[in-house]
Amino acid sequence: MIFFEHVCKFILSDVNIHVPQGTSLGLIGPSGSGKTTFLKLACGLLQPTAGCVHTVRLIPEKNRQKLGGMTGAFFAGIPFFRETDTVESNFKDLKIAYRMRDDIFEREYTALGERLGFRSFVHEPVKQLSLGQRRRAELGALLLPRPKLLLSDEPSEGLDQTAKDSLRELLIERRAEGTTIVISSHNMEDISELCERIVLLDHGMIRYYGDKGLLLKRFAPEEVMEISFSGKLPDLEDLPLRHYSLHQNKLKMTYNSNHVTSAELLRHILAQTTVTAVTTHKSGLSDAISRKQE
Repeated sequence: MIFFEHVCKFILSDVNIHVPQGTSLGLIGPSGSGKTTFLKLACGLLQPTAGCVHTVRLIPEKNRQKLGGMTGAFFAGIPFFRETDTVESNFKDLKIAYRMRDDIFEREYTALGERLGFRSFVHEPVKQLSLGQRRRAELGALLLPRPKLLLSDEPSEGLDQTAKDSLRELLIERRAEGTTIVISSHNMEDISELCERIVLLDHGMIRYYGDKGLLLKRFAPEEVMEISFSGKLPDLEDLPLRHYSLHQNKLKMTYNSNHVTSAELLRHILAQTTVTAVTTHKSGLSDAISRKQE
C-alpha cells in the first residue's frame, strides 16, 4: 500500500519501509522527528529530495487526483473546509467531488454526523465553529467516502473525550473492514488501541518498525501484581521478582514478564495461602518508547 525506498526529505534520512494493505500503523516519536513529513510524502503533498515513494502503486506527487478517490488525508494545520461556507455546504461539495450517489451520501453523512456529533451545527459557517466542532466535522469529511487508505496527523487533537471515543470506534470499525490506517499521534492511548504496527522515528530515522506487542515485550516487559491474601505470608525467595512490598495482608510484586508469567506467580502463591483479590498492571507503550530511545 505504501512503499518508501531510500527516501530523504527535510529531517528524514534514507527511510525504507513497506506498509502492507490492511495494516494499522502508528507513527510515534519526538516532535520534529519526521512524522508529519512522512505522511505528507505518502499522500503527495511533498516530493522526496532523494529516493522514491509509491502509494497504492502510484507516485503520489504525480497522481494526487487519482489518489484522492482512494486516500483520505488529514493534517491539523491544513484547512479542510472553506471558512465562509456552512458545514453542510462543504459536505455537499465533497459529495460532488467524490461522485457519491445521493443515497450513499445521505447514509454516510447522517451516520457520521450522529456518531461524531456535528449534526447540531451543520448550518453554521465554518469560521464560527470552535476548534472541537471544526475537528469533528473535518474528521467526518475525511471518513465520508470510505477511503481505502487513511492518513492522519494528530486526529484526536482538540476533541473532547466523547468525540475521541467515537472516532476511535469508527477507526477500529474501518480497520476491521480492511482500511489501511496510518496515524501520527502523541496520544499513546490512540496508538495503542488502534495500531497493530509501530514506527518509531527519531531524528529522521526509523529506530523501530514492527509489531506493537513485540515492542512491548522487548522494551516494556515489566508487570505489577497486587494480591490480597488471608493466611500465612507466601515464601517468595525462589521467585524472579525485581522487587516486592508488603503492607498488612496486601502484597505487591514487580517482575519481568519475559522471565515469569503472572499465571506462574499466582499458582505459586495459591499453593501456599488463600488469595482474596488479584490485580495486574502492565507497562504501556509510553514505557516501551522511552526505553527504546535510551
